[in-house]
Amino acid sequence: MIKNKIEFEYFIKSKLAENGLNISRLAEILNTTHQNISQRLKRCSFDYIEISHIADLLGYDIEWKKR
Repeated sequence: MIKNKIEFEYFIKSKLAENGLNISRLAEILNTTHQNISQRLKRCSFDYIEISHIADLLGYDIEWKKR
């Protein structure tokens, strides 16, 4: 479970690296800039649809599981 913004940023970066991608390539895929993605990672300011799209690009599913 991701508990704060720093963990979120490192989690996404690690998943990108595992898939041979970096922030610049993700920015190209999402049709935006490296700076935009970097700042949004630091602020944790992606909406659910964007995170879902990123997960899909990386080959992951987002699962909602009742506690």
